[in-house]
Amino acid sequence: MLFLVYSVCFLALFYLHFSLAHRAWITIRGKRSSELDMSYVRLEDYFGQSFRRKLKQWLSTLPAASNSTANLRVYHHGQERIFVAPTVQYPSGRVEKELLVAEGAFSCGNNCDFRREVMVHGDCSIGEGTALQALAVDGALSLGEAVTIRRWVDAAGKLSIGADTAISSRATSRTAIEFLPGAYAQSLFAPEISTEGRNDDSPPLSTTIGPVLQIPHRPDDPQTAHHGFDPQKLFSMGGGTYAYEGDLDVTTPLHLRAPLVARGHFSCAKESLLEADLKAHRNITIGPASVVKGNLVCDGDMLLKPDVYFQSILQPEGTMRLSFGVRGLREKLPVAAHATGALTLESNIVINGKVSSAHRVIAISTPLAWLQPNSARA
Repeated sequence: MLFLVYSVCFLALFYLHFSLAHRAWITIRGKRSSELDMSYVRLEDYFGQSFRRKLKQWLSTLPAASNSTANLRVYHHGQERIFVAPTVQYPSGRVEKELLVAEGAFSCGNNCDFRREVMVHGDCSIGEGTALQALAVDGALSLGEAVTIRRWVDAAGKLSIGADTAISSRATSRTAIEFLPGAYAQSLFAPEISTEGRNDDSPPLSTTIGPVLQIPHRPDDPQTAHHGFDPQKLFSMGGGTYAYEGDLDVTTPLHLRAPLVARGHFSCAKESLLEADLKAHRNITIGPASVVKGNLVCDGDMLLKPDVYFQSILQPEGTMRLSFGVRGLREKLPVAAHATGALTLESNIVINGKVSSAHRVIAISTPLAWLQPNSARA
């Protein structure tokens, strides 16, 4: 009997630790949470679209203040004010603390500071050295040099990000993004992302056709035991996937025909063809003018040398560098390149999709040496 009383008292004390949580669970059981918006992880331009929806709701429900005029309507939303004007043009050095809406075009001079969000229904031009909280534009958007965006920027038209511009979060466009040297952001998403010096002329093909190594290899292939590949280290993992023990540095063009796990670092020579997925336990280096159709994943750094063409997903745990002339293109679906470390984009890069980094995505000017004949494809 004493044991039963002790057990009941113990369970009662145990329940008290979780009584508030149990009460909250009973309250929300069967209800859909209004605080969780799944679009946040599904839409790259979530911030811009969410801001547009909220602003539209505010302007449709709030009455205009008594001090409004034909050229400037004022709305009060709690402790903040919303200024709405047909077109807006700010001189250099202006500091603005209110939320702004331009029903037409918007422009500002150099070294302005906008402490709240700006919404523009027309085209927008931002002067160099200006700082903004966040910016949503329904037309084309041009950010001058050394602009600072404290949060996000979203445009329906083409987005031009000037040299040395800093964007703390996402930069999105439903048309195209031009990303100039020195600029950086956490992520970029658009149907087309390009860096300076874009040149769509195809690189010249090599006149020297060397031996091609295939993985999985043919046992009777005379090239099998050469060019950095040891057939004794390759074995099947089942399901059509292969593993290679140790580092794999192929010094001749490689044709990867099945998924491969390299238990070391991986590199391949120029003009290789990777048709299947590749996972490396260390770094991955793809030779110049190669074609990558499978996904690339590694635990270290990733380097795509000049003129590589990829149509997949790239994801290193370390840094990533996309060299001069890299193209990321795929029919119907966007490509994606994400690095845990810094992601560096050289000149003349075109990517249809997304580039992102847990650290930052930064554009740089390619050294002139890369632009000399034959040096970019060495």
